[in-house]
Amino acid sequence: MYDALVIGGGLAGCSVALQLARDDHRVLLAEQATYPRHKLCGEFLSPEAQASFERLGVLEAVRRKGARPIRTARLTAPTGTATDHALPHAALGLSRYELDRLLFQAACRAGAEGRTGARVTNVQGTLKGGFTASVDGETVEARLVLGAYGRRARLDRALERPFLEQQTPYVGFKAHYAGPAARSLDATIELHSAPGGYCGLSPVEGDRINVCWIGHVDALTDSGGTPTEMLRQKLRQNPALDERLQTLTRVSDAFEAVSQVPLMPKSRFAGDVCMIGDAAGMIAPLCGDGMAMALRTADLVHPLASDFLAGRRDAAAFRGAYRSGWTRRFGRRMRLGRWVNAAAFRPGAARMLVHTCRAVPPLARWLIRNTRGRATGRATGPRLAAAGR
Repeated sequence: MYDALVIGGGLAGCSVALQLARDDHRVLLAEQATYPRHKLCGEFLSPEAQASFERLGVLEAVRRKGARPIRTARLTAPTGTATDHALPHAALGLSRYELDRLLFQAACRAGAEGRTGARVTNVQGTLKGGFTASVDGETVEARLVLGAYGRRARLDRALERPFLEQQTPYVGFKAHYAGPAARSLDATIELHSAPGGYCGLSPVEGDRINVCWIGHVDALTDSGGTPTEMLRQKLRQNPALDERLQTLTRVSDAFEAVSQVPLMPKSRFAGDVCMIGDAAGMIAPLCGDGMAMALRTADLVHPLASDFLAGRRDAAAFRGAYRSGWTRRFGRRMRLGRWVNAAAFRPGAARMLVHTCRAVPPLARWLIRNTRGRATGRATGPRLAAAGR
């Protein structure tokens, strides 16, 4: 009998498993993949994410892995017109290849039982009566189940989650690149709008650049169905992006890819299974706050779950507190993110947004501030600025 079964060993899953294990709860952390592994992600760690890392006790380890400081954001319209804006505090760039393994190991050191290559199926039960689940064919029992398995998974179908009934037109791709342009992108994240999608470039460890984009499935089809041709025929119509990529060479063996990118609203519970991270709701990648949100949902649910497991909060209070807390903390930025995402897919709207941000810098600062939360922790302000120097 476990106190909590955490399904998924990404940022949200490892974080909540670590925190519950610190509270002396018996936690099973089950990850279907094995580490290290690449993952489709912008790999941008905002100050909010770093504040979570400091609370977890892993921020210095993240820096030792070679995380690159990021101080400036550049936005370009499909025409190549650019606007640059300093970030409020220094961000970091680190690959999920390094980060996920680091967090999983930290959760295990805190006392969680970590299993990799472990697929979870047949989850049944309630918060009042407890749960059973099959973990690689072994039946386990838990008082609480937390779904932290990402944006979309087979388990969503088994849990009959309503968002699966909605089709989405978005596909996403990611690969690491290297070359002379990698040095010119030092300390800068770039977001390029183009016909059919938008593409982000940001530095990660090892003098590499993460090239990650989300596009319309029609743009992929029109390009022959391959990410290489989609990048060449569609996204590189933006002259600023084309110039960057001319001196970059892909060093990843293959592109990470995902279809049916789900930006629509999701429920926080499937039955009584509590969802966190992207499983609870995925913000538009353009906002650059997905990793921080995953960590902050873990921070939000941790004290509520710990109280529930300790008998200080009943099932109804747990559900109500998490739903209301999630909406209060993330609802507004999710709505704004969907609006910005829609604008990025319309060349005219994208041009207007970039030109307006260029002419009215306070608007850009407002968008940055309102698509993320306020970092609460010592890893902000002057200390972060010093870390970025």
